[in-house]
Amino acid sequence: MYIVSQQLTPVPSGLIRQVEQDMRVAFPDEYSCFLQEYGEGTYKGWFNIQAPDPEVLRPFAEYGLWEHDETSPITQEQIRQCVVIGTTIDGDFLAVHPQVEGMVWLPRHSETIGVIPSRAASYTDTLDRIYQETFDDDESVPAYFEPWNDTKKHAFFLFTPENDSSLTLRELGKRCRDFFKPDLLIENENIGKVFIRELGGYIRLNYAYGREVAVFYEEEAAERFREIAHFLLQNHCRTAQW
Repeated sequence: MYIVSQQLTPVPSGLIRQVEQDMRVAFPDEYSCFLQEYGEGTYKGWFNIQAPDPEVLRPFAEYGLWEHDETSPITQEQIRQCVVIGTTIDGDFLAVHPQVEGMVWLPRHSETIGVIPSRAASYTDTLDRIYQETFDDDESVPAYFEPWNDTKKHAFFLFTPENDSSLTLRELGKRCRDFFKPDLLIENENIGKVFIRELGGYIRLNYAYGREVAVFYEEEAAERFREIAHFLLQNHCRTAQW
């Protein structure tokens, strides 16, 4: 797994055990081990791995978002007892409950609550399985993890090739690849991400929009960022505020 930044903030094991005791739940071992080694962050750009949160789902017990028939693993009232351990960028919840073996999956775009078995695998393997089974998508994306910390910086640019109409954002992405020799590259029809280890971050090109470029970096890599910013400014970009 590629780690975007080495500025990790591991979650203390004591915090995890305290929540287990207070809420009378048991977290999957692979989840606890991941937090203690890497801390909180975003996996593959779609799943937020977070410290256990017993508060976030309590208001949802009043909303009636999911069905609670005889096949549901929990009742509507039991939503209050769920401890969230992760969310997707689309608003799905992954949680644990004292009376459920495995992890509870509360989807945003479905009324059916599911159960994800906890297996003897790495936590990222479990997340990959959730993605494939839930979204029926087995697209192979390199595994990468972007830690959350207080030292991450970002800057935005607009791609404006007024004097070179033949140049596209995708071509700019190719220039970035050729010039910076990325440590990891992820591209599809909508987006390109050029990961640079020295930056502690990446250049993100929004191919779907055709104009947006963003650079994410660690504050200690400011000099490297300035090199990248200079490159972008020399290649038909201008700074922007979002």
